[in-house]
Amino acid sequence: MVGAGPTGVLTALGLAQAGAEVTIIEREPDIVGSPRATVYMASTLKVLDELGLLEEARQSGAIGYEFNQHFKLTGHICRMDHRLIADLTPYAYTLHFGQDELAQLALRHFRALPGTHVQWNTSFAALTPHGDVVSVELETPAGRRTGEFDWVIGADGARSAVRPAMGASFDGFTWPETFMATNVYYDFESLGWVHSNMVADADNWAVVARLNRQEHFWRISYSESGELGEEQRLARIPERYRIFLPDSRHWQLDRANSYRVHQRSASQYRIGRVLLAGDAAHATNPIGGMGLTSGIQDASALIRAFATLLSGDASEDILDWYAYERRRCFLEIANPSAIEFKRRAQEADPARRLEDEGNFLAMMENRELHRAALMSIFELCGRPYQPDWRATLVPRDKERTAARPLVLGADMAARVKHTAEIESSGESEI
Repeated sequence: MVGAGPTGVLTALGLAQAGAEVTIIEREPDIVGSPRATVYMASTLKVLDELGLLEEARQSGAIGYEFNQHFKLTGHICRMDHRLIADLTPYAYTLHFGQDELAQLALRHFRALPGTHVQWNTSFAALTPHGDVVSVELETPAGRRTGEFDWVIGADGARSAVRPAMGASFDGFTWPETFMATNVYYDFESLGWVHSNMVADADNWAVVARLNRQEHFWRISYSESGELGEEQRLARIPERYRIFLPDSRHWQLDRANSYRVHQRSASQYRIGRVLLAGDAAHATNPIGGMGLTSGIQDASALIRAFATLLSGDASEDILDWYAYERRRCFLEIANPSAIEFKRRAQEADPARRLEDEGNFLAMMENRELHRAALMSIFELCGRPYQPDWRATLVPRDKERTAARPLVLGADMAARVKHTAEIESSGESEI
């Protein structure tokens, strides 16, 4: 396993639980603690539960039940309440804590299992397939060495070294602006803010979310011009906070970092005995939480695939299915959803902003559409393996995607209603 981020460590844990001997390779000296994803939705909570981590995660994280969309054009706030689906799933809430904390939690469980190894300060350099094994060259503090592994999984982020080494490209584009992730102590709670918030505004959009159980500890994410240097972006934080924060009460910055964001996917998620997962396989802007959520589902799918393979209940075809289905889930669902979430947050056209607000209000006022929107996150889990998938599912997928991609949340709920109306009227959709 190359990479000790949450996707890599969760995958390693699940494979070790299935009886595999697993080595994690990480170029850093420890789990990276820079600000990244913090909000875990229902589909992710299900995976944590399956791995035996959910109860401990709940002790670390803050539990949230609502999402608020702040429409700055009108001043209205639209609300989604996860408790509406409590009869459909036991995970009818969000959990808030840093992805580095999740990786540390999973790592503790991983190291307690037999046959597990972690090598810090060790970088992946190259690989060479040799029949049933892969020879991997590693850069270590003691110099370069070579190891042999049955399988290699690259979970080493958007700048993956495994991806080009296996022969896959990284297709898509990079957004021009730079994203800022800032951790701040500020009393949002007393002002009525819920744990998950989106502020829709052309120039000053923001994602505001509770970070963990620490009192008044929050994340504010927003964008800055890609033409500014890092010192300039950091120096502008007080100026931006004067816009984002509801009043002038005291705030204290904990940490901040900037990063470029992409909409990209690897051309292949499996080549021979090398596979990709998480940001190494696909990268997306963070608005809407599609990145980490997709990566955790990659981990879950890989664990199921390898556990089935190791038990002798399937051939290596199940790994081809993993590669196909996870790439489909990203390209058809996560990628278009993230692009649309970003558009809604930053939309400049007043007419479209009012339309977005109207669509959200219509979804809120219809209980079943509201519930469908909340449950739509499980679309990212993908479908179970079936041996005839190449002959049955692939042709159907090609027909479906010729129409249009799937966007989660309110858009998906609206489409369900629209499709039902068309079917009942006997009309055809063009």
